[in-house]
Amino acid sequence: MFKKGLLRVSIFLIATLICLYGFRNTIIYKVAVPYLADVNIELSCIDWSLTGLGSIRVNKACIEHSAASIELVDADINLSNIVLSELNIALKPTKKTNAEPPQLKPLNLVLPDERPLLNVKRISLSGSPLIKPLSMSISESNLNQFEINGDLIGQVRIFKNKLRLNQISLASNGVQSFKPKQVKLLEGSMNVEFDGQQLKFNGEIEVQAEHHLPECSVSADILGGVSGEIDLLDQAAVADLSRLTNTLKALACIESLQAHLPQGVLAAELIAEQVTLQLPSVLSVRDNVFLTDRVTLSNGELTQIQLDNVAAELLTQDFKSQFSLKHQSALIGALQLDGPIEVSGGQLDSQISINLTQPNVPAFLIDNSPINQANIKFDSKLDVKGRLGSDMSFKASNQLELQKAEFSDGQGQALKLPKLTLNLDVEGDLSEHINAIVDGELSLLSFNHPLVQGRDLKVNWQSKLINDAIHLDADWQLKGIKQADNQIQGIQQSVNLKGNMQDFMNTSVVAVTTYLNAIATPKLLVEDMSITSQVNFSEGIRFGHDIDVLDMNLSLRHELTDKAQPFELVIIEQDLTGLQPVLEQMAPKLKIETGSTSVVANGDLVSQHIDFDLQFGASALFDTHYMSNASGKITGQLSSGVINIPKTTVTIDEFRSGAVLTNITADLQAQDNQAWLSAITAEAFDGLLTADKVQLTQAPQRIEAKAENLDLAILAKAGREAGVELTGRVSGELPIDVRDGKVSISEGRLYNLGSGMLSVSENASVNALKAQQPQLKTVIGLLDNLDIDTLNSEVSLTEDGWLTLGVNIKGENKSQAQPVNFNYTHHENIYTLFKALRLNDEISQQVEKALTQ
Repeated sequence: MFKKGLLRVSIFLIATLICLYGFRNTIIYKVAVPYLADVNIELSCIDWSLTGLGSIRVNKACIEHSAASIELVDADINLSNIVLSELNIALKPTKKTNAEPPQLKPLNLVLPDERPLLNVKRISLSGSPLIKPLSMSISESNLNQFEINGDLIGQVRIFKNKLRLNQISLASNGVQSFKPKQVKLLEGSMNVEFDGQQLKFNGEIEVQAEHHLPECSVSADILGGVSGEIDLLDQAAVADLSRLTNTLKALACIESLQAHLPQGVLAAELIAEQVTLQLPSVLSVRDNVFLTDRVTLSNGELTQIQLDNVAAELLTQDFKSQFSLKHQSALIGALQLDGPIEVSGGQLDSQISINLTQPNVPAFLIDNSPINQANIKFDSKLDVKGRLGSDMSFKASNQLELQKAEFSDGQGQALKLPKLTLNLDVEGDLSEHINAIVDGELSLLSFNHPLVQGRDLKVNWQSKLINDAIHLDADWQLKGIKQADNQIQGIQQSVNLKGNMQDFMNTSVVAVTTYLNAIATPKLLVEDMSITSQVNFSEGIRFGHDIDVLDMNLSLRHELTDKAQPFELVIIEQDLTGLQPVLEQMAPKLKIETGSTSVVANGDLVSQHIDFDLQFGASALFDTHYMSNASGKITGQLSSGVINIPKTTVTIDEFRSGAVLTNITADLQAQDNQAWLSAITAEAFDGLLTADKVQLTQAPQRIEAKAENLDLAILAKAGREAGVELTGRVSGELPIDVRDGKVSISEGRLYNLGSGMLSVSENASVNALKAQQPQLKTVIGLLDNLDIDTLNSEVSLTEDGWLTLGVNIKGENKSQAQPVNFNYTHHENIYTLFKALRLNDEISQQVEKALTQ
């Protein structure tokens, strides 16, 4: 009975085990699902079997998770080993969720002291963010120590409180698939340790990269060790990159740049072949803020760029640092830039100081510019504020000094400047329009050129560009400028410019005021000249000048066009007495009593054709000669330097030079730069003096002058010879030779017209001669009352004023019924005589008195 019962129980148990084994997959699935659901894992398939009392074979198991789908194929499990033939992991795209991130806690892994060792012959990993699937194997040599081979190579050790990855090869396929195409070589290894909250890393890396620019390629090499740690709990990171050697090579770019530089400028003098980057020993990221003490970029021995106290906000892209650039080359000189740079919320704020010293002008500048040499110093402070890519404001204070500068004028002569200083302050903003205010000041101690020298130049200006409107105010002054023996003293000028950038030529107007203290030449000094000018660009370029000098006003208008430069000069009727200071220098004996003139000239400066009208009237005193009311109106043309004046009449009411000439007229004419007077007439001694032609030239000439119907009685009176009475009229010819401004007469003659009379009875000289020589009393007495039938006289005059008259008189003393043939030679300096006569002239004395008051 017991045996039957035991048999039945055995059969039941066996049947039960067979049923359980038959439904093993379903039972495990039903039992596992509630537990796996708690960790968001779903067991979608399972197929396993017993291979022995201590071994199990899992043919296939499928696990689904929100992050991946996992498939296990052919796993053999026993008490000492777990051997998995294939593990396929398909990563799923990350889904956005509003769920709070998991709380990071220190690792506290439950690790049994004993368990089967795990070996996975093939792991296949695919899906985002992998670029391509990875394949690898894992073998556990010792408990919790794993070797990884395949597309990833390295070692993994698992501790209760941390995970450690050692010697992760950067050359493995899994890492190489992530490198950008610019990276040609990525090698080295990394060690990583993770405790659940912090991740520490260190390793050695080697990177070679190349970037292709449009005209050349740039290569970079990175070699050395890196280390650091990342705190996931505080979202902070620290890295030490100081052991990295970073170099950049751009030889091909230097060669390409050379083609764009001016001749004589070597690209190698600006850019070194190799650039090195020195990264910081401590680089940290905390609260999304990147911090480091210093980053240095060195371009060989030429340029060094340094960033100190760098702080960069990774999320908002805010940036703050102290910037420094140092450059030293023969081409540029010593250049240094320093200052803070800050970007906050897209708002840029920087204050940069710029210093440049160039003691020697580069050779290429000497070869291609007028600069021969200069010691250049430049200092600038630049402030820039505004939103990147939008409105910006700027402010700069600049100073430029040129010391011992020398410039070539293109003719082999040099312009030397001992010291030039330029101060320039700029303030403005960049928006839809460029708005700027520029204040400038330039000073120059002196300048020296073989042809011209000057001293003490000072220039001040302020220019504004507001909404395309231009406004410039400038003032400059020069103490003196000298050219040979000619000088200008005290030049002052102010300039005002208004216009619009959009239509500059049609809207611009320039007003200029110029003042000159004095213009001096060896023979002339003109003081106090002012010029008011205006330039208008609305229709061509039009200039207007009002010139005030010597109490006179001149108005000049001219225009610049493509083919012509028309002009007009107008001098309305002006008082000539203002010219007296100049005339005294040119002709010290000339004094203008009264006078006025007016001028109108117009023409074209390009064709050099000028039409002019000149009207004048003046009374003047020259030494002992007085001219009253000389007047005329002259119309003429000047074409290519050749003057032509049609015949026009000039008149002089009266000319006093001992003798008095009145109603003087002459025709003035010029042709091909040759000017002359013709039809010259003057009334004198109740007669007429005439000349056919007088050339207005310095060349020697002979003037054929004639005397007509002169009254001898007036001539005798003009001689002031008391006791001499002479009546009758004479005419004659007086050939006048003019040479070097001096006058002489040779072979002149006078002859009587009709009868005349001579009486010398009351002449003191004749009476004295009778008393001294009684024997001549009878002969001389014949001249007491002489009726003249014929009077002839030869006339000669030397250049120094000595007049010689050879007189022959034929007549009869009727009281004595005696014919007379009288020859007389008179020799006297008429310049001295005229001066004496002039000084005794009462009218002229009054004129002189008025002019000298």
